[in-house]
Amino acid sequence: MKKTILLLSFFFIISCQETKKVEEAVKLSPTAEAIKNYKVNFVWTEGYEAWSKVPTTDDYHMSAPLIGLEATGPAEIEEIIFGFVTENELKQELVDIVELGDYITCFLKLTTKTGDVIDGVEVFKVDKEGRVEKIWAL
Repeated sequence: MKKTILLLSFFFIISCQETKKVEEAVKLSPTAEAIKNYKVNFVWTEGYEAWSKVPTTDDYHMSAPLIGLEATGPAEIEEIIFGFVTENELKQELVDIVELGDYITCFLKLTTKTGDVIDGVEVFKVDKEGRVEKIWAL
C-alpha cells in the first residue's frame, strides 16, 4: 500500500510539473497580446479608440453573421461594429485566447445592457506582418 501511494504521489508531482512547463511555453505574438490587452481592458464607451491600438491592414474586414453585421476598413468598423457595441452597451469578458499560426481565437462572455449573456467566439486572421486582416465574430 505504501508503495502504491508513493508511486501515485510521484506521478502526480511529475504530471503537475509537466503541465506547468506546457503553460509556460505558450507565448502570444505581439498582435495576440494587443488583442488580449484590448479584450481584458474592454470598456464599451472607449471601444474603437482602444481597438485602434491593435495593428490592422487598411482594408481589414469584420463579419458578425449571427447579428447581420459586416464592415470593411476602419471607418465602417467604427461606425457599424462599434455603433452596435455602443447601442447595446456591450460588455466583454475574455475567457481564453488561443493562437495557432495565423489565427488568434478569443472565447468571450458577452453581456448586453438588458442583461442578456452570450457565449461568443472571435477569430482573427493575421497577415505575415502581424496585422489583423479578417475578423469573424461568431
